[in-house]
Amino acid sequence: MTMDVPTPLSLPALLAAAVATLGCSAPQPHPAHAGSTSPAPHPTDTVQTSASGAQVPAAPAAPATDTTKRYLSFDPATNTVTFKLVAGPFAFNGFTGGGATLTVPPGSTNVMNFVQDDGTPHSAEIATGTGTIPNAGGDPAIPRAYTNKVVEGLPQGATDVMRFTAPDSGTYRIICGVPGHALSGMWIWFKVDPAAKTPSFGPTPP
Repeated sequence: MTMDVPTPLSLPALLAAAVATLGCSAPQPHPAHAGSTSPAPHPTDTVQTSASGAQVPAAPAAPATDTTKRYLSFDPATNTVTFKLVAGPFAFNGFTGGGATLTVPPGSTNVMNFVQDDGTPHSAEIATGTGTIPNAGGDPAIPRAYTNKVVEGLPQGATDVMRFTAPDSGTYRIICGVPGHALSGMWIWFKVDPAAKTPSFGPTPP
């Protein structure tokens, strides 16, 4: 009987077999974000999910500043409106040319704390809301609704208080009484609304 003797493998064949064995058993690395077609959001990005499941950028946050709370307070028990009126530079509370409106209830007691925050002298007076804008103060539309030195103006850092009772209705202007300042845009609206139960202050509606 003749026995078959296995033919010894050559060295190249042995190396090829070893490489094939390692290739089958070694784990293959996976690419990052496999299967993803869009990059992950930046850690500082804000992302919302729509009803369809798609990610959309979040809307920007609303401004934190609330002009009503910043300058205005109200005591309903005494119907007293307290308002901080800041003058400068050539603006009231940052508004010019009627860009803001202070609305108060009829018959309310109004306490306006005037703060002169500009290097140029300024004052305040409630003037008529109809006709042309006055060139200077000195003729208030509501009794006692004006600061000291209304035409001369108060220096920077000065304060004053206007105390008066609002009429039943009407639209007026809060102007700087120094000659030429109101005509230059230093004025805002003051409105007495018979329907108002509380005061409000903010940008004048278009």
